[in-house]
Amino acid sequence: MQKLKNEHKPIKQTQFAHLIPHAESMMLIDQVDSWGDKQINCSTQSHLSSNNPLRLNNSLSAIHLIEYGAQSMAIHGGLLSGKSSPGFLAAVRGAHFHIDTLDNITSTLHIEASAELKIENGAVYSFRITDSHNILLLDARATVIHTQP
Repeated sequence: MQKLKNEHKPIKQTQFAHLIPHAESMMLIDQVDSWGDKQINCSTQSHLSSNNPLRLNNSLSAIHLIEYGAQSMAIHGGLLSGKSSPGFLAAVRGAHFHIDTLDNITSTLHIEASAELKIENGAVYSFRITDSHNILLLDARATVIHTQP
């Protein structure tokens, strides 16, 4: 994990929960490890929970890693603005999945999201998700559009 400019200390889920429009088990990110003006690093073990709401037939598809990236983006936007900014994922591009399922990933997930473009009603981020052994699971770009100013 690289050092961030204007880096802030780790933040637990209870401290950022009000910044994203998710609740209870749908809050997939456990902790913000560090963040700065253009980047956020998060970690989680929510993929290990048998109660993960994205789990289907006791399996968790790699496609759900996009939601982990999107939630990291939302947390970053909330930390920068100091408030929740509801929106929707408008596009995901260049997604490279390096696994099919999360079923065999038993270590912590690490999400690095970097803001490439931020405008008043949206943002474009690149993100990558690795496990604790720094094995790349997904890298992608995503666009979010905010539904409220």
